[in-house]
Amino acid sequence: MINRFYFLLTCILLCSCATGSITQKTGISEIRFGSGGGFTGKIKTYIFTSERKLLDDNGVLETVDSRKTLELFKLAAALKDYEFNEPENMYSFIEIKTKDKTNRIVWSAASSAVDKRVVELYNKLQAITK
Repeated sequence: MINRFYFLLTCILLCSCATGSITQKTGISEIRFGSGGGFTGKIKTYIFTSERKLLDDNGVLETVDSRKTLELFKLAAALKDYEFNEPENMYSFIEIKTKDKTNRIVWSAASSAVDKRVVELYNKLQAITK
């Protein structure tokens, strides 16, 4: 019984250290992403936290692997100061939240002016929602 308690405590501590280190390593605490517009104007938003949780309007969808989370947060960190706001009728967005600010990047599917790294990050984020 005591061994199980120590094992569980060790797991909790290791998980706490790993998730905290994602924010420490990247400076990113949260990534929001999704799409919207069109005839209905409906917006679908996902939230990806540094605690490795992927959420939508209904709650937690899944817990993402630590390595994948770190990879995605590093990609987001490279774009935290990138500015692009050109929505059209149908648009996609990424919001990168740091301690000091939230940077919102918005583009349409037809846009060729948006940085390719934004589209790459968005596609990788969308892949974890499936």
